[in-house]
Amino acid sequence: MDRVKQIASLEAETLNRLSNWGRYSTSDDPTRTGRVEFMRCDDMRTEVAMWRARETNRDLETTLMEVQLEVNIELAKLLSETIHPAFAGTNGVEIEEEDGHVCGICLQHMEKGEEARGMRVCGHVFHDYCIFE
Repeated sequence: MDRVKQIASLEAETLNRLSNWGRYSTSDDPTRTGRVEFMRCDDMRTEVAMWRARETNRDLETTLMEVQLEVNIELAKLLSETIHPAFAGTNGVEIEEEDGHVCGICLQHMEKGEEARGMRVCGHVFHDYCIFE
């Protein structure tokens, strides 16, 4: 599993634990545990951004913002069925044709191999980040 998906999974698990705190702990204070886990995720994001910035010779701030967006998109995919109505009725798809699809939101062509969201009923496809924004 790549690092971005690992961070998103950890965040999703932490959110689940916090929202169902009574099932997981007898402690009355979930905030400390949640803060520690989210700080760990922030550290992991920073590590990924630092590595990418070094590898691509780019500035850390921009790279960190890109990593944060990628993690948020992955987290949205994990939580899509339960928290965001924009994702309801969609599933993840990978564009398999060269010039076959245009994003229904930004109207840009989608490239082969790109990840997208597809409507289950009609088959329209959208960039993940277009729906997320």
